[in-house]
Amino acid sequence: MKKELKKFSLFDFLNRKIETADISPVTQKLLDQLAFKELALYIGISYIANTLSKCEFKTYENGKEVKNKLYYLLNVSPNPNQNSSQFINNFIENYYYKGHALVVPHGQHIFCADDFDIDDTNPLKENLFYNVTFHCQQMKKKHRASEVFYIQLDNSKVKALIDSLYIQYGEVISQALAAYKKTNGEKYKLVLEQYQAGDARFKEIYEKILKEQLKSFVESDTGVYPQYKGINLEKMQGNNAKDTSDIISMRKEIFEVTAQALKIPLSMMYGNITNMNEIVKVYLSICIDPLADMLSEEFTRKYYSYEEWKQGNYVQVDTSCINHIDIMEVGDSIAKAISSGITNINEMRKRLGMKELEDEFAEAYWMTKNYALAENVMNEIDEERGE
Repeated sequence: MKKELKKFSLFDFLNRKIETADISPVTQKLLDQLAFKELALYIGISYIANTLSKCEFKTYENGKEVKNKLYYLLNVSPNPNQNSSQFINNFIENYYYKGHALVVPHGQHIFCADDFDIDDTNPLKENLFYNVTFHCQQMKKKHRASEVFYIQLDNSKVKALIDSLYIQYGEVISQALAAYKKTNGEKYKLVLEQYQAGDARFKEIYEKILKEQLKSFVESDTGVYPQYKGINLEKMQGNNAKDTSDIISMRKEIFEVTAQALKIPLSMMYGNITNMNEIVKVYLSICIDPLADMLSEEFTRKYYSYEEWKQGNYVQVDTSCINHIDIMEVGDSIAKAISSGITNINEMRKRLGMKELEDEFAEAYWMTKNYALAENVMNEIDEERGE
């Protein structure tokens, strides 16, 4: 039976220590290569998944917003085993880690496929999806492209590029870690006044010191070294101690590559955001909005026919509620939006995360008397001038 590898953990932002005591050098090197990559991908993808799970998948029929069956599946309960947030997170993870994601309707539910194969050999016919797997359960049925919801990473070469860079960076990081440990590790020399070759008693004591007492003393934070007559342990002083700058530099480059590939502002990857509003605007514009548009189009074209779409039936992923809104800070802006007829009270309350009112006035659009058509204003001015 193969020995189970111990888990590794990341302790802080700049310095990573791997809690392993008895893993092989090969395994150690592999963990060094994977740790930074997985951390960078996890941070970036979790940002995107959590952001999209906060969005509302709005459904429209005849141009009016409705809450139909598809709305319930996408926003509340897609299947018996997941809520909508879990479902979206699973979907986005597949999209970035595997380069594509597939949602398959089954009965009255929708499921995110863990694995599948695609037959796309004939571009003039629908692609076929087969060997579709959910939690190790494989479906026998083949699905046509029109029967499923499928999105593919906009540039499949991006993932291959990231992986190749990670391999190169991983080797450099492994060497940097090895050099750091080698030059900064404590070394001792055992001084023997005389070596008694062939003496069984001496050999027994010598091995006991090296294998038990000495090893325990060197590896422990605090310990006691038994001093034998004729045997002396001396600590060797190193002159070329290294710092962690090489490791930090490699980590920084990996995070930069990941941020660029995922189209996420670098400051978000590092977690020190000072100008939150500006950073979020950039993040939404170049990362979230394009992905939301792609999802809106895919769910619309697969759920509604062309004739239904012409009648105003469609799906729209609403990203307007992503930003946290403090009602006390934006009170003036809310009043202006309502008083200028841009939005009604219920639309604004919904955006603020508040319960909608059942009163008719909350659905009406209001406009202050200070607003008027430019043409009417000019006519009034002409009248006052007697023209």
